[in-house]
Order: sequence, then C-alpha cells, then structure tokens
Amino acid sequence: MRGMRDENLAGRWDTGPYDYGVMESSWLCLRPDGTGWSACANVGGGSVGYLTWSCPADGEIEIRYTWTAFGNWSPGEPPTLVEIDEEGSDDTLVRTRYSITLDTPPLAEAPVTTLHLDDAVEFAHRFALDTRDTDHHDPAPSAGW
Repeated sequence: MRGMRDENLAGRWDTGPYDYGVMESSWLCLRPDGTGWSACANVGGGSVGYLTWSCPADGEIEIRYTWTAFGNWSPGEPPTLVEIDEEGSDDTLVRTRYSITLDTPPLAEAPVTTLHLDDAVEFAHRFALDTRDTDHHDPAPSAGW
C-alpha cells in the first residue's frame, strides 16, 4: 500500500464527541485526492493547516503540512478562521499508526466510527467521523494552496 490512500480515512473527522471537559476542539479533513486540512480552536483562537496525506504502509498514515495559520475564529462546525495573526509555509511531517473502529464516546448513546492515532494531530488522538463529504468549505478560505 506504499504511497496509496485508504479510502476509509477520507472524510471530515471531529473530536467533538470526545471533548467532554476539554477547552478546545479539533478537526481533520482528509480528501480522497490526498489533500486536506486540520484545525484546532479554543476560546483564545486557533490554527489551521493545509496538508497532503498518504498511507506508506498498512495501518500507517503520513501527513505533510504545506501551510499553517494562527488567528481568530467565527463560530461554526468547524469554525472559520476570520482573522489571521500569523501564517506561512509549513514542512511538518506526522507519520503515525492508525486504526478505525466503532467506539462509544463519553456521554454518547451509540457508537460512532472513530479514527485512533498513535501520535496526536491537533492535540488529539481520537476523532469521530463527522461526514464523508469533503466538498465543504475550508476553515481558512482566504488562504492559498
């Protein structure tokens, strides 16, 4: 599976169901074409990063960031970065093991499809599948790729 993509990873993933008692939320959007973004928001602001992704081996994902910005958000799910304080190219590489399982988050009544990461992305190890639709807007629409 070297350099390939696992179609089960495609979608927008959200830490929301696991955020009980946490002061921030994170999102990870992996598009089928190998592009995407991640974001983290809290009351003080947040960050968004554009990325590319692939699966160099079974059960392993490689995320390469290309651009990152920090600033202030407008409310929403996910929120939109409306004021950029700092931005620039980014060469961060995250290579980690992953699994996708059905999991019941705290306070949830039913299990959800969950992405488990050995190493954190946007400060999180668990993301619930929010939607397979990755055609929605990016959290920093004014930024270029």
